[in-house]
Amino acid sequence: MVEYWPVAKNAGNIHLIAGEDDYLVEATARKIRDAAVPAELRSSAVEIVAGEADAQDAQMASLRDCEASVHTPPFLDPVKLTWWRNVTFLPGGGRNGRIADRVKDALERFARDLSANPLPPNQHLIVTAPKLLQASIFAKAMKVVGEVVVFAGEKKSGKRADAALALLPELAEEEGLKFAPGAAEAFIAKVGPDTRTIISELAKMRAFLDDGVDTVTREAIAAISSAGGDEPELWMLTDAVGRRDVRQSVRLLKDMLGMKGAGILLATVLEKFFRELYVYRDAIDRGWFTPHGWARQLPAEAAAALDAAGIGPNAEKRGWIVRGRATAAGNYTARELRIARHRMMKVRESLVSSSADDLLIGTELLRIVPKRG
Repeated sequence: MVEYWPVAKNAGNIHLIAGEDDYLVEATARKIRDAAVPAELRSSAVEIVAGEADAQDAQMASLRDCEASVHTPPFLDPVKLTWWRNVTFLPGGGRNGRIADRVKDALERFARDLSANPLPPNQHLIVTAPKLLQASIFAKAMKVVGEVVVFAGEKKSGKRADAALALLPELAEEEGLKFAPGAAEAFIAKVGPDTRTIISELAKMRAFLDDGVDTVTREAIAAISSAGGDEPELWMLTDAVGRRDVRQSVRLLKDMLGMKGAGILLATVLEKFFRELYVYRDAIDRGWFTPHGWARQLPAEAAAALDAAGIGPNAEKRGWIVRGRATAAGNYTARELRIARHRMMKVRESLVSSSADDLLIGTELLRIVPKRG
């Protein structure tokens, strides 16, 4: 369920979007960004301010960074957009739903300042957060100056399934997939309504289907899709590998190898995972990627290549994937990632061309995941 609070008059350039489904929150924010800033300007005209902070000093510093960005007009570009992203300390979002009084007061002052000093038409502010107490003074003040969108979690399974079914075509299109008649309903009935699980299952389906095949059928769903989270998801394995958690990686791999066609599927997914991590590792080493995201002055050729790979500043689809991949890339060296990708490619070739045992994947992961020394 989505709760929209009306946009205040002359305040269509301020948006607060909250919800625990980070995909929906980020997708809504990206649509606003894309409408406000032309694609060719996004690398320089969009400033992302990190909002994840636990300690009070870090929370206050994040708010100051956002205020500084909002109060700084565009320099060379005709437009500027500030995205205060994934703010974890809005009212209702702190530990046990509470935030410190000094942080609460600062947030309220920030909202009042936006009301007293409206943004010019060529400046935009997007605030995204996992949680928001809608009865708070801050939320009500933001409602006065801009648009507030809250994705409220559905409690009833039927409504959650309906919402997931409505979103499915868009998610499937991002993987180059579409559903045969009746297959979409069968897919949601089997994998469940969780957005992250749906995305994982669609990626698994894309890897399972032959090249040139884009239609998901009931037969394909029966063959490869996991039922309602009862089985481990592929993202659980890649997350464990990204953390270099040997014990968890081995446990998950053991559980997954009982799936039909698991060996080739897992080798394909892991090869792609290491390939993407290498891109992020290389970008980090070149100074193109920072804790706040892609650098504003990313070379044009690099930005084009990254966008073509589907992971650059303009092609970015899901913020949690970008943050997760960059964090995982920092746990490996570029050389380790090149070798890891090569090992998974060789494993896949062996499984496709011969009767090699699926356990070969486990052998290679035990060479890749443990930290050297």
